[in-house]
Amino acid sequence: MPAFWPRIEDLAFDPELAPLALLDAALAITVQALIARNPELLVHDPNYRPPPLVVAARSIVVLQRDLHEAMDEYRALLAPRTDLASGSDDFPF
Repeated sequence: MPAFWPRIEDLAFDPELAPLALLDAALAITVQALIARNPELLVHDPNYRPPPLVVAARSIVVLQRDLHEAMDEYRALLAPRTDLASGSDDFPF
């Protein structure tokens, strides 16, 4: 899951992109830490009965994916910005 890092120009009009980027990065690190602590998350055997800690970790990973997709959808629905390097000094209001 590639991270989205907003540019300064993006933050001028959509400041909520900054905490969304931080949340996205924190969630990615969380998933890696959960896998390091619970390598059983990588087991794909249908007969494997994971312990409760692994089940809870798997729930976090699933929710992280859902939240990541929701943030991607939010960013995609933002009004497109014209390139500020185009020489236009017009503000969109």
